[in-house]
Amino acid sequence: MLPPSNEFGAQMIKALQAQMPGLKTQAQFNVFMLAFDALRVQLDAIFIGDSNREEQGREALNKALDAARQVTDLGNKFQEVPEAAKTASNPFVRPPDNAMEYDTQKKLLSELHGIATTPGLQEWYERTKTERDSISSQTLRNILIDAIREKRQSLKGHS
Repeated sequence: MLPPSNEFGAQMIKALQAQMPGLKTQAQFNVFMLAFDALRVQLDAIFIGDSNREEQGREALNKALDAARQVTDLGNKFQEVPEAAKTASNPFVRPPDNAMEYDTQKKLLSELHGIATTPGLQEWYERTKTERDSISSQTLRNILIDAIREKRQSLKGHS
């Protein structure tokens, strides 16, 4: 059951599932959000006449479509695994229940990109604990954790 604070997200997931009944897992939902972002970038580039960005958007959209196939195939394979081997946190089998984790991860990555000092990184890290903890899909968490490590390495020696 979803927490009341995520009611909007729950409604969004239900609306998407009504239009796409095959949208059954958190991983599929996350890749849908990725594809939507890529489509938005591509269309904006077309509207403003930026052919370089249009190409980047098309490439990102193609990658998102490939990822949709991959997460669906993985989810189907996980369905064949005995129940005892499945975990409730596995986004390839877990029904979509966190509509905000993709946006939260994207926001945190954007903030992280703008940090220029080690103390700034430490302050950000402490301040964003609740948001980081709300990202339950391991794939999204891994990307964020790797980005934090890279930022920490790149700031060594910067006060």
